[in-house]
Amino acid sequence: MSTDVTRLLTDTGGLALWCFLLGVCLHRDNRQLRNGFLALLVALWSIRLVSRLADLVPGLDVPVTLGSAALIVFTGLMPFLLVLNGVVLLRREGIRLGNVLSLLAGLGLVAAPVVAVALVATANPWGLLAAMLLFCLCLYLGVFLVILLAQTAVQRIWGGRRAVPHPDAVVVHGSGLIDGKVPPLLASRVRRGIRAWRDEDRLRPGVPLLVMSGGQGPDEPVSEAQAMADYAVTQGVARERILVEGRSATTQENIALSRELLARQGMPQARVLLVTSSFHAVRTAVLASDMGTTWAVAWARTAWYFSVNAWLREYVAVLTYRRTAALVWAGLTATGAAAYTALVVAGYISLR
Repeated sequence: MSTDVTRLLTDTGGLALWCFLLGVCLHRDNRQLRNGFLALLVALWSIRLVSRLADLVPGLDVPVTLGSAALIVFTGLMPFLLVLNGVVLLRREGIRLGNVLSLLAGLGLVAAPVVAVALVATANPWGLLAAMLLFCLCLYLGVFLVILLAQTAVQRIWGGRRAVPHPDAVVVHGSGLIDGKVPPLLASRVRRGIRAWRDEDRLRPGVPLLVMSGGQGPDEPVSEAQAMADYAVTQGVARERILVEGRSATTQENIALSRELLARQGMPQARVLLVTSSFHAVRTAVLASDMGTTWAVAWARTAWYFSVNAWLREYVAVLTYRRTAALVWAGLTATGAAAYTALVVAGYISLR
C-alpha cells in the first residue's frame, strides 16, 4: 500500500472519529461550545482529507487551489471589511462605545502583526518576549473566536425549532425601548416569537403560551415586557394568551424568571423555545444550558450592518463565561514567559 493511500486512510479515520464525537455531543446538548470546537476539528480534517484526495485524483487540485486562494483572500480582507462595517455602523447608529467593536477589531488585526514584527526587529530579548506574549494573546482570542463562529453554525443547523419542534411556551427576550415604544430590533424578536407561537397554536389550539420577558430601565416609562405584550396585541395575539415577566435585567434573569413564571402556571417541565436576535442566540443557548434547562433558541433576523458589531459584543461576553480556559491558557503563557525571562537573566539568551 502506497504512502499516499495510507495517509488518506489515516485522515479518513480521524475524520470519522471527530464526526462520531460531534454526533455524541450534539445528541447530549447541542448548545455547548464543545460542539463548536468539534465542528471546527471536523472542518479542518475535511480540508485535510480533500487536500490528500487532490494529490490522488486528477483535476481535483484545481478547485482545491481556487478554494484555498479564496480563503486566503477573504482572510486578508477581513480587517478592512471589519473597519468598513464599523464606519457604516457609526454613520447609521451614531458614535457610542458599544458601536466601535468591529472598527477596533479591524484596526487591531492590522496593528497586531505590525507591532509584532517591530518588536522582533528590535533584536532585543525583551522585545521578543513581548512579541511572544502578544502572539499568545492573539492565538487564544482567535481560536475562541473561530470556535464561537463554528458554534454559531452548529446552532443554526441543529438548534431552534429542530431542537424543540413543539414548544409549550415561546419566551421572547427583551431589549431596550425607545421613548417607551418597541424599536425595530425588538419588534423583529416579537414577530419571530409570534410566528413560532402561531405555528404551534395551529397544531395545539389554546395550549402554547407566549411569554414576554424584559424589565424596566431607568429611562423607560414601562417595562420592556409590557411594551412587547402591547405590540403583540396589535399583531393579533389575544392578551390572555400572553404572560408578562417584567423584572429581568440580564439574559440570565430572562431565563431564570421566565422559568419561575412558567412554574407558577403549573408548567415546571415546559418545553420552551427562547426567541432573541441572531447575534444573541449562541450566548443565550450557552446560558440556557449552563442553567440546567433544556430550552432551545430561535433566531430573529437583524440588519447586516448591526449584526457584526453586536456579535463581537456577544463574543466578549461569552469569553467571560469560560474563565477556566482563559486561566489555563494564561497560566501556560505565564509559565513560558517566566522560563524565558529566567534564561535571559541567566545569560543563556542574548540577541545582541
